[in-house]
Amino acid sequence: MFTTSILKKGLLPALVVGIMLFNLGIFKDELKAGERNTLGILVQFYEAYSATDATYLLSQVNLKILTYLPQIDVWLVTSGETAGENETLAMLRQQPAVAWAEKNGTVQIQEVIPNDNFYQAQQQNLRVIGLPAAWTVTTGDDNPIAVIDTGLDLDHPDLQDKVWRNLLEIPANDIDDDLNGYIDDVVGWDFVNQDNVPQDDHSHGSHVAGIAAAQTNNSLGVAGVSWGARLMALKALNGAGDGTWADVAEALLYAADNGAKVINMSFGDEESSETIELAVAYATAQGCLLVAAAGNGGSAVLYPAALPDVVAVSATNNQDLPWSNSNRGAEVDIAAPGVDIFSTNASGSYTILSGTSMATPHVSGVASLIWSKTPEYTSIEVTHVLTTTAIDVWSPGHDPLTGWGRVSASQAIPPELDDMAYFPLMLHLPTAGKQAIRDLD
Repeated sequence: MFTTSILKKGLLPALVVGIMLFNLGIFKDELKAGERNTLGILVQFYEAYSATDATYLLSQVNLKILTYLPQIDVWLVTSGETAGENETLAMLRQQPAVAWAEKNGTVQIQEVIPNDNFYQAQQQNLRVIGLPAAWTVTTGDDNPIAVIDTGLDLDHPDLQDKVWRNLLEIPANDIDDDLNGYIDDVVGWDFVNQDNVPQDDHSHGSHVAGIAAAQTNNSLGVAGVSWGARLMALKALNGAGDGTWADVAEALLYAADNGAKVINMSFGDEESSETIELAVAYATAQGCLLVAAAGNGGSAVLYPAALPDVVAVSATNNQDLPWSNSNRGAEVDIAAPGVDIFSTNASGSYTILSGTSMATPHVSGVASLIWSKTPEYTSIEVTHVLTTTAIDVWSPGHDPLTGWGRVSASQAIPPELDDMAYFPLMLHLPTAGKQAIRDLD
């Protein structure tokens, strides 16, 4: 063992310039092959020593230097053997000259890469909004995202196991078991045909649903933003992609009354409706977060996105800039990728679509992730997190093309705040001023 007197004997009082050039290369050629793979021990002394002195001192206890970090005055040392590492560590910690010693621990990359076979090649949009990082904190819970649209492909391999189930309803008994006014509404409702099979006959709804919450990490197809969320299938648009405010309003009321926290509306019209405004107000009062597409005409924001209680979503392009066809105005709250988005369709396969319809479920999915991490939050607080953590990709602050910026899952759900409450200071609410309905693809 070495002692304080041995350490001080003949040592220089300070490091010389040559130590700053000291690195692994000086010593590694002297190590045996097995020693090169030894993790080693990190040591800091109470005093600073030259490479020569440190080498001599450590050799007294059969340790060799692997490298030196001059900025923080830490040495990486090894005995060349892994078996006695604990004993060596204990011995070093007992030396009066050693400030501290610790194992050279390992770290792992902290991202989640789903094994869905189209994720790497086709879903750059998910990486743009920082999902691998956010997924290390949460992949979502099973609270449903209501998708008011053309329906869902209920048999799609990437959707069928994600469809919300009404557990209060007994299938196929022709009785309204839960007394909600809909007979056998086990998997949602078709408000266009007034039946209990909200099957997609267009593909728009299936595409939107897949973006928000496709079955993920199942070695198949695509990944969804919120892995855990269920998809409440509410068909309010027909096979041509059109619908009425009455059907949409009824679907909104159904979603609010049956447990949906996030409601996705990838459709709109230039004129609003008293009915839809009342339905929006009702759903909002029930605690729902409503997210809607701004529109694709390069003009004013459509309704219901333009309503004050609805989060209006514009689209960004493949360069992470405002999409030229996206509607714009003071009502826009946030943007998301919306160009060349790869997702599920109504034929059990996949397709590419563009539009604010595609941007909207990105935001709905991130909202679902936020809520899964902080279930005590209100819809206002979730909106607040979405907008205050959005990334400026156009003008700083709020602008009519991207609102408060492009949605960022990694900023909204930061790993370093895991297990901590977070609540950015500025309060951003859906902006104010916000008939047959057209889908927006």
